Amino acid sequence: MQRIEEALAYIHGRPKAGKKDSFTRLEALMTALDHPEDHLPETIHITGTNGKGSVATMVTVVAQAAGLRVGTFTSPFMTDFRERFQINGELITPADLIFYTGQVQKATDQVEQASAGQLTPTEFEVVTAIMFLYFADQDLDLAVVEVGIGGRFDSTNILKTTKVAVITTVALDHQAMLGDTIAAIAGQKAGIIKPGAKTVIGPGVTAEAKEVIEAQAQEMGSPVLVAQVGPFQSALPGSFQADNTATAVLALKTWRPDLQDEVIQAGLNRTFLAGRFEQIQPKIYLDGAHNQAGIQALHQSIKENLVGPVTVIIGSLADKNVDLAFLELEQDPQITLALVTFDGVAGRPGLQKDQMNLANQDLIWYDSLDQAFSENLQQTVVITGSLYFISDVRRKLCQKKS
Repeated sequence: MQRIEEALAYIHGRPKAGKKDSFTRLEALMTALDHPEDHLPETIHITGTNGKGSVATMVTVVAQAAGLRVGTFTSPFMTDFRERFQINGELITPADLIFYTGQVQKATDQVEQASAGQLTPTEFEVVTAIMFLYFADQDLDLAVVEVGIGGRFDSTNILKTTKVAVITTVALDHQAMLGDTIAAIAGQKAGIIKPGAKTVIGPGVTAEAKEVIEAQAQEMGSPVLVAQVGPFQSALPGSFQADNTATAVLALKTWRPDLQDEVIQAGLNRTFLAGRFEQIQPKIYLDGAHNQAGIQALHQSIKENLVGPVTVIIGSLADKNVDLAFLELEQDPQITLALVTFDGVAGRPGLQKDQMNLANQDLIWYDSLDQAFSENLQQTVVITGSLYFISDVRRKLCQKKS
């Protein structure tokens, strides 16, 4: 493997999904790699329906402001795959990504051969393995690891170094995988709680979800702390970020009680996260509000920050439970709601017009993003939906600017 294109082709060519109720494939892969997950530094492990990326970013920048060396693993990426693996905000180098992907490829081949093809590590398991190898070699003070989906059977949950398990929010999302009730989803997310670690819950977690999380924490012998909005503010826009800020600060103080408030605020002042109510061009905003709770938060941000008519252009995946949130946007006289054709991602098609169930069936539909922009040249535009869609849009807009 000589070129980054080869590494990316290998990663993206792995199976997208596999049986999700065990770690058999991943444990076999870790054994073949001599268990790099055992050599990570102390870890803050973060899950939640919304807010994971914001909290991970805030924890990273504050720890960095405190002079620490921090590895951060997030998903999905916004414009460059290498964003998923960062050290103090710097993306993994192409050479390192090629090197560690090559190691994982060899180990994956061993696992598949030894199991006669019965164990075939998935794309996310391969990505997680690359992260473990990379972080284990980096002499880090802290690893900040964001869960992919859920928690209990997420690939990242073979971590042995968790000091703080963070649950930001619990809402309906990925029901086909995680369950169709708040309690069921909370149970999946509470699966990241480890014996000897502490648990931090975001301020907005409901009583129903909290009860499930606290029961799991008690079983694990993990003290539970609930964040409360306080004096700290981050540079991320949107009033909903107050909850994420409080969660990040409590996670940090739980991990390092001696962190000074001035250092915490200095780090928060430098927080930036692409695709979170981000003004990418004059009158054009991007926000990856990919589920009902996220769209409700976006609606609040629009009301607080934007004056005059706003066109909200949505590209969503078909498996998202977002109709009720769309209805809320549709009923706001400030907002014109439009949807744009989005092909979706492997195995997950985009939302189509005939799948919508709204009061107003005369919604604006665009065949392409270019058409959407050309018909809204004088208007403030907010583009939202799947993070995969936002990633595509941001890449295109950034290329046009350069």
